[in-house]
Amino acid sequence: MPSTANQLSIIYCKTAAGEHEIATRQHGLLSKQRQALILIDGKKSHAQLSQLLATIELDRLIDELLKLGLIGQASTTPLLIQPMPVPNDAISIDTNRPQLAVMTLDIERLNAIKQLMIDSSKILLGIFANTLIEKINAIEDAGQLSPAIAQWNLSLRESKNGQMQAEQYLKAIKTLMK
Repeated sequence: MPSTANQLSIIYCKTAAGEHEIATRQHGLLSKQRQALILIDGKKSHAQLSQLLATIELDRLIDELLKLGLIGQASTTPLLIQPMPVPNDAISIDTNRPQLAVMTLDIERLNAIKQLMIDSSKILLGIFANTLIEKINAIEDAGQLSPAIAQWNLSLRESKNGQMQAEQYLKAIKTLMK
């Protein structure tokens, strides 16, 4: 962890290259690197990120993403000129309504979403996550994903530890689906 309170208050944001990486997976990041990149949003401080990524060596991941030019400090990173376009086949999930359209996700992206759901469940729900984790592990295609995300998100929102972070994790899942 950074040694000073000043370093804990640093806010990182994605560069244009970071946004492009989310959309294209051009750099072939490891899943933990990609997870950190997704959660870096230009709003959360280093201290807040360390709460979300408690099991991850956050300093190392931030250093790697900085070296790749995918993130920068929010105050020194130029603003994005244009957001990356969303592919036509990407469908966002509204957890308040059943999904009628069929989503298409490659297996790597589906596995990354499942892993983020499992990791966050373990961190925020503890032993109460076991049944939910079994359901998440049973997901085999994008069609089974929407109801699982709704249940997962509701479980996080209803938990003592997850109330504050449920929305951030849901945004990360939606980002992974793009």
